Amino acid sequence: MSIKFKLALPILAGLLLILLLIEYFWLPFQLEKAKNAFEKQTHELLVLGSSGIIQDLLENDLGSLFSNIEQLEKSYKDRWFNLSLYRENKKRIYPIFIINSEVSDQVERFIHISYPLRIGETSLGYLDLDIDWVREKNKIIKDIRNIRDIIVLVIILVLLVTTISQYRIIYRPLKKLSVAANKIKRGSFNTELPVYSNDEIGELISSFTEMQTELSFQKKALDHHALVSIADKDGLIIHVNNRFAAVSGYPREELIGKTHRIIKSDTHSPEFYKDIWRTITSGNVWHGEICNLKKSGEKYWVSSTIVPYLDKKGVPKRYISIRTDITKQKNAEEQLRYMANHDALTNLPTRRLAKENLSMALSIARRDQKMVAVMFIDLDGFKVVNDTLGHDAGDLLLVSVSERLGKCAREMDTVARVGGDEFIVILSRIDNRDNAGLVAQKIIDSLAMPFNLNNKTASIGASIGIALYPGHVHDPEELIKCADEMMYAVKRRGKNSFAFYDDK
Repeated sequence: MSIKFKLALPILAGLLLILLLIEYFWLPFQLEKAKNAFEKQTHELLVLGSSGIIQDLLENDLGSLFSNIEQLEKSYKDRWFNLSLYRENKKRIYPIFIINSEVSDQVERFIHISYPLRIGETSLGYLDLDIDWVREKNKIIKDIRNIRDIIVLVIILVLLVTTISQYRIIYRPLKKLSVAANKIKRGSFNTELPVYSNDEIGELISSFTEMQTELSFQKKALDHHALVSIADKDGLIIHVNNRFAAVSGYPREELIGKTHRIIKSDTHSPEFYKDIWRTITSGNVWHGEICNLKKSGEKYWVSSTIVPYLDKKGVPKRYISIRTDITKQKNAEEQLRYMANHDALTNLPTRRLAKENLSMALSIARRDQKMVAVMFIDLDGFKVVNDTLGHDAGDLLLVSVSERLGKCAREMDTVARVGGDEFIVILSRIDNRDNAGLVAQKIIDSLAMPFNLNNKTASIGASIGIALYPGHVHDPEELIKCADEMMYAVKRRGKNSFAFYDDK
């Protein structure tokens, strides 16, 4: 219902109430009052005209009696009808033969009166007549309806003046507030609202303007920092800010009407996204890190908070998502994680990452009933190269060794540097110990080939100790320890060879 109608409704209701009171209370009241006054006046006239009739009744002079009654009728011939005379026994004696039926179809315009004829306490009879009071009645009705029309006119004028003033004082400012609120709802905070007065409406507009300014400031700060999107209850995007579009690489028109699957990457499992949807559709806030995909195909990470906007029944109506781009942070973390788990010189995994990979390989081997081999490798002659050709040459040698070891192993295997010239090779999912022996010999043959180090040639060998799961031990640390012990045993036996832990 329009506020303009609501403002006019009290006055219209008041007008209707006044009209009802006039029509159903005041008019009947005034008519009844006038009717009683007219009856009283008629009685006063009958008092004056009945003295001769009473005398004739006492003398039983019917001729004179009828003459007096006829004279009374002629005096009020256009007002009095059906005048009859009855004795005290209710026997009519006038008129004897004629009954005037002129008023039979116009009952409302006539008043019926029975006037008693008495001498002291003695009843002689009564006069019965109908009196026409339509002129008095119509005058009352006309006067009241004139008053009614004046009241209606006054109220209409008051309604007009009040409506105009209310439109200027109340409706127009509230309409501007409504327009501004709708713009804010659509994300626009640039509406200016002038202060109309120093009254309550002016205070409301002033407070609204301050709120709008504060919201504009907060939105500006949020848009500068965060990626903001709003989705409807079905997950379709209905709003994105400029930063969201800029980071994702999608123009706004390509995002509106789509779901967030448009920026979904393959980093997370389907269950991950199902968990998000279950959380927010239950009315709860979800917070976490998500890896998204730009239009160019590049991945980027965001720290995301998704807040459901609930209706009065607690059912999600919209979903507001606020994301912070943490790609640089994630890359830095990944770099730190890589540096912590990889050798700076060779980029091979360190001992810690090698142990993690070994634990994973053992779990898979238990499940698939396969074997795992751990090779502990120490370079023979590395110290001579390092001392004679220098540390730079030694570093080049270690890099070359790591490359040759990588070519001897499969993609599923792990090659790690665990010390100065010590390496570990983890062979996953092998069928028997002969597979490990073949790889060990391949490594020895590969490392026995000369290395070109800055136009200088160097030759080395390799001593390899091998421990097997499940043949030797089951614990990752024990497997490495057993392979290490066997490597030293090979060195003592003459180097540049390999041996299994059970070859003691």
